[in-house]
Amino acid sequence: MKPLLLVTKQGVYGSLQDQGRYGYRSFGIPLSGPMDKVSFQAAQQILQNHPDQTSFEMFVGGFEFEALSDGMYVLTGGHCTCLVNNDPIEMWKTFRLTKGDQLAIKSVHQGSIVYLTPLGGFYTKKELGSSSCLPLGNLGTSITKGSILYGQITSPLTYNRGLYAPYRPTFLSTISVRIFKGPHFHLFTEESQRQFLHNPFQFIGGNRMGYYIKGPVLQLHEMQDILSEATQFGTIQVPQSGDPIILMADAQTVGGYPIIATVHEGDLHKVAQMRTFNTIQFALEEA
Repeated sequence: MKPLLLVTKQGVYGSLQDQGRYGYRSFGIPLSGPMDKVSFQAAQQILQNHPDQTSFEMFVGGFEFEALSDGMYVLTGGHCTCLVNNDPIEMWKTFRLTKGDQLAIKSVHQGSIVYLTPLGGFYTKKELGSSSCLPLGNLGTSITKGSILYGQITSPLTYNRGLYAPYRPTFLSTISVRIFKGPHFHLFTEESQRQFLHNPFQFIGGNRMGYYIKGPVLQLHEMQDILSEATQFGTIQVPQSGDPIILMADAQTVGGYPIIATVHEGDLHKVAQMRTFNTIQFALEEA
């Protein structure tokens, strides 16, 4: 391995993520991995990396780096201003850094999550079979100002590569996502079921564990104890407040709140890229 980047300015939150930590959910350990798998996988394909290489995932930008060696990279995910030595570069297309170059990831304009990926992926020690960072589980490497990101020793690509603009994801302020009924859907009042399926909800904040959304208050027919059940990335729980929570990549593996629905796996990337005050609408899929 070789040192690639020095973190010279820390943004809101950044973490190293590969495809995830499979095979440990029965022990209470979340899958983790990328919040936006579409942008993550696109980066690996553009660079011709192995699909399970490691990227640096950033929320709303704000990170700055100094190149410690020459390398090739790509930036994917939410639209943001990216600068190399104060000159703008294009996302979704490979670019080169030479030793001493300064890379700045400014604020994100559309979407909320950006992936920085080097040729060959970042290198960090695997724990329980994965490089993904899970702070609550003390797994993976925490990244702060002064951290050094290491990479693989690779053969350089002959040509620049990228994703043709019409095929790049779009990040809308209003999204519609497919859902499946949860095991407790029938416990909610008919009015709450109708409101959940026909009214928009507003994203009001969250993190890699869960996204909080607000809209019509959802109510059960009657208050009752719910046995804890398995949860996953995309599970929609409803606590006593009546405001739903969409569980995300680092969420717990079981939960005791009623589960009204689960987001279709193919739409999780759209949920992940929501910004504060964006709206989300649910479309029921038949299992």
